Order: sequence, then structure tokens, then C-alpha cells
Amino acid sequence: MKPGKPLQRKTPLRAKSPIKRSAPIKAKRKPPKPKDEAAHMARLGAMGCLICGERPVQLHHATSAGFGRLARTDRRVTPLCPFHHLADHGPHDSIHGLGPVKFNEKHGIDLLAEAERLWDESQA
Repeated sequence: MKPGKPLQRKTPLRAKSPIKRSAPIKAKRKPPKPKDEAAHMARLGAMGCLICGERPVQLHHATSAGFGRLARTDRRVTPLCPFHHLADHGPHDSIHGLGPVKFNEKHGIDLLAEAERLWDESQA
């Protein structure tokens, strides 16, 4: 820039829009869990792993039995230890490593049926 030359904008200023803007959009908050679902999750969190009985557990959301996919809900959860839940810990034994069909074949547990059974127990 040469001395004494005024600063110039590379892009012109935009004209003010005739449309008035409303208040900024607020992020929607997730609705709180129903008390029965929260109590159900707390009960399952205190249980041991369905496979080996180890604690602490992680709650696995059962969304399929291998064919088709169900909506993810806190009513269909099962307690599994990290080894049986995540592929990082047990790729040849975990639900996320094997998938629901092979997990059922290896361990003999249908997690979707177990999740529904545990939900029915919580409601009784």
C-alpha cells in the first residue's frame, strides 16, 4: 500500500435487508426421560453383565435382532461389560464386533428379547 492512499474495501458493503429478523433460534432441549425409563436404566446399571456378570456395565441399546432396524429407545437396553459391548475391548466377543446374529450364536442370548424381558420386569 502506498503512503497517503485511502483504504478501500475489496467487496462493497451490502445494503440493509428490508426483512426484519426475528429473535435468534434457540436450540431445542431434549425432553427429560420419563421417570419409568430413568428408573429402568438405573436398575440395569446396577446389574452385572448378562454374559459374564462383571461390573461396571455399559447399557447397550438393542436396535435389531439382525433383520430390520428398530428405533433407539431407553426401554430396549441391556447391561453388558465393556468387553462384551465394545469392539475395541473384545472384537471377537462383543456385540459391536460380531453383530446381533453372530453374538446370539456365540453366546446364546438374543439381546432384543432380553431387553424386552428386562423392561417388562421393571414395569411389574
